[in-house]
Amino acid sequence: MEYDLVFLNGRVINPETNFDAIRSIGIIDGTIASISENILKGKIELDISNLIICPGFIDVHSHAHTDEYYKLKCQDGVTSVFELEIGTNDIDQWYAERESKTLINYGVAIGHIPARMKVFNHPPAFVPQSDSPAALQTDKIDQIKKEIEYGLRRGAMAVGFGIHYVSGATRWEIVECFRLAKKYNVCCHVHMRYFGAQEKNGSLAALQEVLALGACTRAAINVCHLHSTCLSVTDKALELLHDARKNGMDITTEFYPYMAGCSDINSALFNDDLWQEQLGISYDSLTYVNTGERLDAISFAKYRKEGGLILINSVPEQAVIDCLQSPITLMGSDALRGHPRAAGACARVLGHYVRERGIITLMEAIRKMSLLPAQILESASSQMKTRGRICEGATADLCIFDPMTIKDCATYEQPKLPSQGIIHVLVNGRFVVRDGKLVIMDKNTKPPGQAIRGVIRD
Repeated sequence: MEYDLVFLNGRVINPETNFDAIRSIGIIDGTIASISENILKGKIELDISNLIICPGFIDVHSHAHTDEYYKLKCQDGVTSVFELEIGTNDIDQWYAERESKTLINYGVAIGHIPARMKVFNHPPAFVPQSDSPAALQTDKIDQIKKEIEYGLRRGAMAVGFGIHYVSGATRWEIVECFRLAKKYNVCCHVHMRYFGAQEKNGSLAALQEVLALGACTRAAINVCHLHSTCLSVTDKALELLHDARKNGMDITTEFYPYMAGCSDINSALFNDDLWQEQLGISYDSLTYVNTGERLDAISFAKYRKEGGLILINSVPEQAVIDCLQSPITLMGSDALRGHPRAAGACARVLGHYVRERGIITLMEAIRKMSLLPAQILESASSQMKTRGRICEGATADLCIFDPMTIKDCATYEQPKLPSQGIIHVLVNGRFVVRDGKLVIMDKNTKPPGQAIRGVIRD
């Protein structure tokens, strides 16, 4: 048999079966047709000796959905990217804007925050202004539920929550939205109600709310960026999550491999003076992305009126390490403009934490960035059942990288530098990165990225 494309002599890593051996892979029509110890023949044959070939990485938490950031993502080995925390309030429009235009696969959640913003007539924004009705009002639950259910009926991949940004959302409102997620068999991706290690209104109290929601509704849950929310009590939060899973709860969590968070300075995260105590930082731990300046009380007050993204240097590295070493965590970059996690998160895990420091094994790192994210999305879309693994019949979303040279290059000063050591990336069997370079497609060539979407019921 002659294959469309053959990779010869690569180190194949399949996290679904813990397979790790030298094999050749044959691809036909965008699907893996053969994994063999024998030499295969193809129209195109590439020798990838000394390189690793693994499933393309799947990022379930990205807010950077533009062509510029899709290019950076595929140069970081990502083949599917999702906006599942904030989400959107118009599923059809979100998908239509990307149809036949996107290098990598893409998907979105119906967002509790955008639904609130629509119901309360908030102008378009990443998150609502801290003093707006969308952030603070406690009524109109039925209208919010209606928006979320319509999004689910239009094929949303999840229900996204940013409860901390909308303090007016009552606990009962969140219960009702979790019930909808369970009804449509999709996961709830949750930015919890509080952050910090303090006992009162801290991250553990917020996690207990989420665990209660899971127990009562039996909805699947993914807790967003646990390390940047729980900080020095991340280990205790992980212990609670492990116990919940042992007792039958369908719950996971995610992290990104950096010690700085990123958010909007005019959001409800900074609505009172307690944020410094809760995060264990002061103004000089904040950097205003638009200017690159470290803040003080005066500049903080000025930019809070103007709005804009800030970097928040608050995460202890041990929290990152605890997440890396947990079997129930997946890597979600939480990509935002101005933060290196938008360009280099996968390569940083593989280069810094696997090769240089040996914090986790290569197999576990690949599992966190491919199989685990695919598995939490399989109930929403059968398209994910053939991704996140390498086997005959799987979709040829593949990352081929050099384990000795892979590294993140993006920094806080230069956050858009692409990663190094990613040699080839395939999306649906087509190259988007080849020989370490982004593939430039002419205007008449349809990019290979596909919509990953749930069942459309209306």
